[in-house]
Amino acid sequence: MSVHAPEFPPEFKWINTPSPLTLEHFRGHPILLDFWTFCSINCLQVLSEVKKIEEEFSKKGLVVIGIHNAKFIHEKDYKNVKESCHRLNINHPVIVDEDMQIWKKFAIRSSPSFVLIDCEGKIFYSISGENKLDLLREQINILMQNKTFPEFHLNQWSKIDDKYNLRYPAKTVAIEIQSKLFYFISDTYNNRIVQLNEEGKFVTSFGEGILSSPLGCCVWKDELVVCDFGHHRLIAFELEGTPQRKYRVLAGKGEKGSFEARAEYDAKLAPLNSPTDVCVWGSNLAITCSGSHQIVLYIPKDDAVTHIAGSGKEDLIDGPASFAALAQPSGISAVSDSVLAFTDSETSSIRLIVKNWNETGKTMIVSLVSGGLNDFGFTDGLGAEAKMQYPLSCVWSPNSQNLFILDSYNNAMRIYSISKDYLGTVRLSEELNEPSGISWYKDHIIITDTNSHRILVIHESEIPKENMNAADLTPIQYIFQGPFARIVDYPKNIMNTNLV
Repeated sequence: MSVHAPEFPPEFKWINTPSPLTLEHFRGHPILLDFWTFCSINCLQVLSEVKKIEEEFSKKGLVVIGIHNAKFIHEKDYKNVKESCHRLNINHPVIVDEDMQIWKKFAIRSSPSFVLIDCEGKIFYSISGENKLDLLREQINILMQNKTFPEFHLNQWSKIDDKYNLRYPAKTVAIEIQSKLFYFISDTYNNRIVQLNEEGKFVTSFGEGILSSPLGCCVWKDELVVCDFGHHRLIAFELEGTPQRKYRVLAGKGEKGSFEARAEYDAKLAPLNSPTDVCVWGSNLAITCSGSHQIVLYIPKDDAVTHIAGSGKEDLIDGPASFAALAQPSGISAVSDSVLAFTDSETSSIRLIVKNWNETGKTMIVSLVSGGLNDFGFTDGLGAEAKMQYPLSCVWSPNSQNLFILDSYNNAMRIYSISKDYLGTVRLSEELNEPSGISWYKDHIIITDTNSHRILVIHESEIPKENMNAADLTPIQYIFQGPFARIVDYPKNIMNTNLV
């Protein structure tokens, strides 16, 4: 027996609509509710399928409504949810479900979950998880069969000429080419790589039409290696060349999947699942696959990808690397030829992969600062006591032998001393807004301040050394952001030379 769907609380805030909505307002329309949260890789991975459903059925009268449920404190802030909707190009109405009240009324148990409501306001069908959209589409077709409804018009975000700007950049790396310093930036929303010179002036962009939501990147030999997140691939671009650089697919078959323990694939057949970051580790490349909660290794001499860590279970469990549990590993950095550091974002942790642990020949996962799937905060202290909130990136400094972390949902830069087992906070002269990428180059620490659409550069030597919690602010040396005027592929008559 079907039951009526409970109504939305009238006082809750909405996105993509000028005024609050009700289920009653859409009586006579079929309605699809998408319960999601913007921190969850599972929710992010189904967004493209939800968009396909929108494009197919909204013209036939289907109404899609997002129900955003926060896990982290950062996600409870309305402006952060609104920013995520823009960044993810979500066009349907979204209600901010305060303290998961709507979630509880609908008896939802996991994200993502979908509830289909019929034209009389009754719950027709519900389903949870990824890879269920075909089943959902079947039920929508059954509900709409032989019926005609007026088209539901989706919101469209205002169009911005982003050719002049960075838009939600994810990672920046620096490299000298012919004795000149350049910055390469994953300009995520614009699906491209932007190259700036040492002064932060635009040089060129490339990767348009090739990349989908590029995230982490690194310089490897004479190439820029980029995590092609949306296509589940690893791409290598030449560092020099024409505006549209030559490129090659290093790894990934273009479909998400998961690795069995110690499994090895031909590189281009490897089931990379939402690759998020990459770093050079000895003669190989280490890749975090946040979608499968695993870390894999690209081995160029064999043109292969092999599994090195993560059972695929989403959790915080240390031990033998192949069977340990990770939870959305994101940023990764080589500490030495035998040690990798990575941020485990869903558990708000800093963890290590250690080869030949205690000369046993085993590869182990060890947590330095460990939280848990529901354990987070903002506390300095010894590793066992310190807290973070959804860290997205880390980098090892060979100079100070410290690990620098972007504590993304605390909008903070943290510093961890392995020798002291202590996590502190670096106080900067500029506020951060959901930063997601950090790299190190010759005493320069480069921060990609994602929601502020800019790049910050500081000198590590100016960070207080004696007291990790010093009140003194570390000055920002450079700020690089759009709009950029000198764009080589724009007609001269629309250039504005006063912008830079």
